Amino acid sequence: WHAGQTSPATKVNTMLSLPDWPAWALNTFIGLATFTSCIGFLQMVRDSRDQIGGSSSGEVKPSGSTLPAFRAFQRQYLTVYAIIMMADWFQGTNMYTLYMSYGVNISALFLTGFLSGAIFAGPIGIYIDKYGRRLSCIVYLVLEIIINICEHFNNFPV
Repeated sequence: WHAGQTSPATKVNTMLSLPDWPAWALNTFIGLATFTSCIGFLQMVRDSRDQIGGSSSGEVKPSGSTLPAFRAFQRQYLTVYAIIMMADWFQGTNMYTLYMSYGVNISALFLTGFLSGAIFAGPIGIYIDKYGRRLSCIVYLVLEIIINICEHFNNFPV
């Protein structure tokens, strides 16, 4: 290999090696991955038992004449969901650059966002169920517009 180039074997070994994370982060990731895998396995076992012995959960699964309408709904939902997720990913890179230019501690910012989502998702979900998803989506949209407008200003004196 030429000077400065890495061999394909080195690239493969680099891709297969564990990331250089702090021990607490790596242990947390491994623990959550193991927990998620166990839950997925238990659900798969439960679903296979339901199929063999008949479903005891009372779920109504689409079949017959309702299956085409359900599949059309599924395609429409997943298309919109994929577009929204892609837009969020594209926005993420721009937000990272924006926050870096402001000198913000990005890891603390993201941690705050995810923790607040974990803490407030349940209580807010109760209000969403009470007042309706349509109104909740409109409130979210208005708040998101206000937040995006605020991001264009460098300083908010109080």
